[in-house]
Amino acid sequence: MRIKKITPKESYIVRHPVLRSGRPILDCAFESDDHPSSIHLGLEVEGKIISVISALPIRCENFPKLVAMRLRGIATLESYQRQGYGTKLINAIEKRLIKNKGIELMWLNARINASEFYRKMGFKTIGDHFTIKGIGPHQQYFKMINR
Repeated sequence: MRIKKITPKESYIVRHPVLRSGRPILDCAFESDDHPSSIHLGLEVEGKIISVISALPIRCENFPKLVAMRLRGIATLESYQRQGYGTKLINAIEKRLIKNKGIELMWLNARINASEFYRKMGFKTIGDHFTIKGIGPHQQYFKMINR
């Protein structure tokens, strides 16, 4: 197992079946994927990327004065889920963001069924549940860093 930098398009092999199944592959592209400050990591097992995460330089409406990175596309292929790979990727991206002393906040919009996972990772909720059309109910989470 190893964690490595990947391109946004390399993340599609996991983003698509886990997060955008049944939708066009272009739905896997996110705003700011290609921004120079964006970070994309893949967790590789036996030469195959099985889990991905992206950190994108997008400010959070709830903390407009903080320099923030939005976590998106956090996904693990179904047969590898619940084995700690998502935890490893979040820890890896957090370490990278902490090294960048200017980043103050990590935030994300998570599916409701992943709520417990993010709480265990030290994220706190903010605001009410909301629904993303075609995807389902979500909750916003945040975690302060370098503060």
